[in-house]
Amino acid sequence: MTDRSPLASLPPAPEAPLAGTPEPATEPLPSPGHRRDPLTVAVVGLFVIAVLFALYFGRDVLLPIMLALILSFLLRPLVRALYRVGVPEGLGAAVMVVMLFGGVLLAVYTLSTPAAEWVNRMPRVLHELEFKLGDIRAGIDRAREASRQIEEITKETGEAGPVREVVVRGPTLMEQAVSQVESVLANVVILLVLLYFFLARGRHSLESLIGTMRNVDDRVHYAMVAATLQQNIAAYLLTITVINAVLGLATGLVMWMWGLPNPALWGVMVALANYIPFIGPAVMTGVFFLVSVLTFDSLGTIILPPLSFVALTTLEGNFLTPMIVGRRLSLNPIAVFVSILFWGWLWGIPGALLAVPILAILKILFDAHEPLKPVGALLGD
Repeated sequence: MTDRSPLASLPPAPEAPLAGTPEPATEPLPSPGHRRDPLTVAVVGLFVIAVLFALYFGRDVLLPIMLALILSFLLRPLVRALYRVGVPEGLGAAVMVVMLFGGVLLAVYTLSTPAAEWVNRMPRVLHELEFKLGDIRAGIDRAREASRQIEEITKETGEAGPVREVVVRGPTLMEQAVSQVESVLANVVILLVLLYFFLARGRHSLESLIGTMRNVDDRVHYAMVAATLQQNIAAYLLTITVINAVLGLATGLVMWMWGLPNPALWGVMVALANYIPFIGPAVMTGVFFLVSVLTFDSLGTIILPPLSFVALTTLEGNFLTPMIVGRRLSLNPIAVFVSILFWGWLWGIPGALLAVPILAILKILFDAHEPLKPVGALLGD
């Protein structure tokens, strides 16, 4: 018999970790349930890149189409209401398009005079602003002069001979203005024609498309998706429009009380800018500050208009809009901000205005399809 030590029955001691190797803070992560096919990932990536290129280079065509589609969601309930009282859809669509165009023309005509006054006053406005912000201007001039001296010293030490400047002459200001006016008019005509067809024939086209599906369940599903999209987007756009109009009216009244010139102009600008969450109100706060600097002299009076607008937007953004809109469609603020940046980068200011409605449409579509529900949950509740 051999003697067994009492220590022989104990389990072996764990090996000491190597010097400099950190111990894991948590247990190892589980491996994914299924591995992604690299070819599938590459194809999806190429498809996304192709879509981005199409959206960017096709913005002149896609932008009026998307704007007409979103406006059709907003005006479709009115066309349906006219149809219920005996007005044909074609005539009701024409009435809505004419009323929309007339309303825009009336607003432009009414606000063109104060806007033109501010444009004509711009040289004097810049002079007054430079005078009132003299200390800041002096600091900028000193920094600019120091930068110029450094550039001259660098040229003296590094130049081997005279430098020739090549000036490339582009189109004149008048040519650029004419080109922009032509582009805007063409887009307006395309928008109105598309809006009429969406309102007059959109329902029939959608019903024909759904009728081509052989599976009855698919017909019912996509008919419900279309109805949900129309109802929710129309209610969302109508609610946001009413909220923005109320905010613009309240802002105009407050600016009139403080004695700011052209309060109606600022109210309309606020109502339009508020379609761009976060960025629009921030820009208008800066505008109110500059106008206050040009209008008033004392610091206590200057800060009152921008502070009043900040209070109004805070009340609207944190209480009024979440209480009304949140019951129907609540979007993730991060997704909203990223959407504004993305569509603003692709399509400029019109893209930033359409960013939130596009995000709402995508959320409804994602929620209606089982594989895309996680993406819809990421976009909002």
